[in-house]
Amino acid sequence: MATHSSGTKSKPSVRHHDKYEKRLSLILKAASKVIARDGFAGASVRDVAAKGKIGLSGIYYYFKSKDELLYAIQHHSFSTLVRLLKERLETCSSPEDRLKAVIDNHFQFFVKNRDEFRVCVHEMESLSGKYYKTVLKIRQEYFQLVRRVIDEVLRGAKHETDITTLFLFGSLNWVYMWYDPEKDSDINKLSSQYLRVLLNGINKSQEL
Repeated sequence: MATHSSGTKSKPSVRHHDKYEKRLSLILKAASKVIARDGFAGASVRDVAAKGKIGLSGIYYYFKSKDELLYAIQHHSFSTLVRLLKERLETCSSPEDRLKAVIDNHFQFFVKNRDEFRVCVHEMESLSGKYYKTVLKIRQEYFQLVRRVIDEVLRGAKHETDITTLFLFGSLNWVYMWYDPEKDSDINKLSSQYLRVLLNGINKSQEL
């Protein structure tokens, strides 16, 4: 991400910082919508500028390239997922509560950031070089964080922990393909249903 200096040693004012962050957020939202709609290969910085109603020079003030835009979307998304999950886990008192926190966190991020979620699911391989390595490291941190929670629930059954973690991510990451928050059940209800199936299995899912 590009950095800029005013040419003086004085720190930017809070007002200037807030304006900078607001514009940055607007650009990332516009870029997420365009890339989610057209794919990374089909998207252009000009499309992002049009979507966000920002001049091209305004985009390039923050980002050097379309590749850097994609990196910023994924880095911000996964960093946010990790941070929010860590905050939730600190308040949980049991392994089951921690697993519920994992599912809630993932779903709620998805509902609030559908375009970013789609970009993260589909466009990881569009990253390259240091961008790919940096995002991969954060994704691995997220995976291991969730894996540790599942390991607590399964009480150290390593083989089952690996399979269950992969199953959970596989099912969570594709919810956006069919879930419509305006038509389908409440996301909190869906989260509880996921937890029930994970803890009790499909055949026992009617017991709760």
